Amino acid sequence: MLDSIAAGPSLAAGGGEQIGAWVAALITCAVLSYAIAPNPIARVMQFLLVGVAAGYATAQAWNLVLWPRLALLIQDPASHWLYGVYMVLGLLLLARGIKPLSAVANVPLGMLFGGGAALALGGALAGTLVPQIGASMVSLAPRDYGGGVAGWAYALDAALLLLGTIAALVAFQFTATGRGPLGQAWQRLVSGLGALGRAVIMVAFGVVYAGAMVTFFGLLASRLSFLAGVIGTLMAGGG
Repeated sequence: MLDSIAAGPSLAAGGGEQIGAWVAALITCAVLSYAIAPNPIARVMQFLLVGVAAGYATAQAWNLVLWPRLALLIQDPASHWLYGVYMVLGLLLLARGIKPLSAVANVPLGMLFGGGAALALGGALAGTLVPQIGASMVSLAPRDYGGGVAGWAYALDAALLLLGTIAALVAFQFTATGRGPLGQAWQRLVSGLGALGRAVIMVAFGVVYAGAMVTFFGLLASRLSFLAGVIGTLMAGGG
């Protein structure tokens, strides 16, 4: 599906679809021209993208979120009165742009930030931290994996997983300098694990970045293939 979207309209189609293909090709060239040097045309295309995306998001929000709930509120206010409260809070956010009434917007903003922070913290704990800790609680005994070379390989994999999880968590541990031989030994251990944890985190960031770059180059290749099709059609006299 992504390839069909990225490939743009079919050049074999006539009328509006063919015009749309040429417009898409010109916009693609304008955007890619930014790679040569910043220019006003590429900047206009960026503004166009932001404007179209904002307009589309606004239309979707009205058609799929606001209007259906407003219709329910109008039809049966007694059963859907909470929708009215939500919409009033949303309208209060607009008071932020009016200086005498800007303090009124603090009520919905406080609820928004408070609820968002609670959801983010709960999501991080329930979706990332707790499952990762649970996944690291595995057996390190090769016999639990069938023994032999395969058992040792699985045990080593589990040990690396456990070590990486502990090191990544210790990377966020900040302690004062220990006193005495025991305290200094503990400090060196924590510092070593913290350095290892930061390396693990950097490797994870590198993997995420590599995945993003693969997606980027895949989309770039699809747009270049689309331009090649347009140019081939033009040279063949099909434009």
